[in-house]
Amino acid sequence: MISDPAAFLEFDANHFMAIWGVGGMSDEEKDALPAAVRTQAITRYRKLMGADNSSHRAERGQAKLDAATRETAITEWPPGLDLEVLAELEPELPHFIIGDWFPVGYATLFAGHGGVGKSAIALHLAVCIAAGVPFFGLEVSRRRVLFLSCEDRRPVLHWRLSRICSHLGADLASLRGWLEILDLVGADAMLWDRDPRTGYTITSGYARLQERMGEYQTEVLMVDGVSDTFAGNENARGEVKRFVNGLVALIPPDAGAVLVVGHVSKPGSTAGANGEGYSGSTSWHNSCRARWYLYPETIQGEDGERAERTGDLILELQKSNLGRTDQSIRFAWDQDAHLFLGREIVGATASDRAHRDRIERKGILAALQACAESAPPIIVPAAMQGPRTAHHVLSLRPEFPDSLRAGKPAVRRFRRQIEALRQLHAIEDAEYRRTNGHRGERLAITTDGVRHIATF
Repeated sequence: MISDPAAFLEFDANHFMAIWGVGGMSDEEKDALPAAVRTQAITRYRKLMGADNSSHRAERGQAKLDAATRETAITEWPPGLDLEVLAELEPELPHFIIGDWFPVGYATLFAGHGGVGKSAIALHLAVCIAAGVPFFGLEVSRRRVLFLSCEDRRPVLHWRLSRICSHLGADLASLRGWLEILDLVGADAMLWDRDPRTGYTITSGYARLQERMGEYQTEVLMVDGVSDTFAGNENARGEVKRFVNGLVALIPPDAGAVLVVGHVSKPGSTAGANGEGYSGSTSWHNSCRARWYLYPETIQGEDGERAERTGDLILELQKSNLGRTDQSIRFAWDQDAHLFLGREIVGATASDRAHRDRIERKGILAALQACAESAPPIIVPAAMQGPRTAHHVLSLRPEFPDSLRAGKPAVRRFRRQIEALRQLHAIEDAEYRRTNGHRGERLAITTDGVRHIATF
């Protein structure tokens, strides 16, 4: 601490920046200054930084990083693997914060259209990891979490945290030391920004993040979101890869993980279950070992009518290099909790998939039987493509399973279930005559099929 609090205001620019900028006075020392001095210092600092010039900010922030910071693990290469040592060790299975969904040592992309609910679900996940409690039925390994909130301010975060903790039965105060949340709305949160004059991409924000993670002993870094922290070209593979690698370099490789929250492209936002689940270069897909996609569930209308939303959200695990991907969580709004809550996990285990198959086949048979018993009977065409298919007709029945109602994956699985029911002799193709006199094929439930409804 300098003897005269106001003296450093008269120093030349370089000397002043060395005291007030990154690596100089601590936040506590700045807070201890007289209010008038602190205000003048902030004003001068902003002027020197060039508040409207991002390249100035990047350059000044870079200048404050020492050589050790610049030459971090982002650019250093490790030594080669010692194969003799590995030959003596028992290989370990991949580790996860959440089995299949959230691998240790890597980045995971959580993508969806703006406003769909990613931030709220990501914060719910952060609380579950910090508290070590299951995330909607998925077991969680407890870790210290740093959550960067670049879209939601303190009041919204406080409201959501209170609702999440109330639902989980957790004490918010008890999470201190396990969950750190930074409200960065309105702050310069850019972690990657190429300076055209110096070529440097490490920003002062990245340096601050590195310091905070060391201070908090962070193991899991959650960044909400990409557009607020990445100033590069999302279509440039190299820039995307370096950004993701820069975040991964900050976590403990044997215990940590990164979750990056991002938006999907405009076409992808309207594609629902058929969307790619990310925007920009394929490097967003390739740089992350796992990828989640959140989208509103829809029901396809008849005869090309516009799809209608059901009000539920579907979170799909679209990529998992180290685990299975045929998994998804259905979220529904709970008015009492004021939260989207996961109410169904599909295909978590082989046993779950077998149970799902039984439920879906039973539902198909029940819907088919209801059509046959209607007065007059409802013809269920055997066609799987065209303006009026078996799926079109059966999906309108209340007996039909919800898991098969909407989306291409559901329709594909419906077709597989139909074929499985044929193999079980539970249904058969029968001929009928249309009103125009032409012959057609319809699906008919057999006597075995009726028995299967009771036994499935």
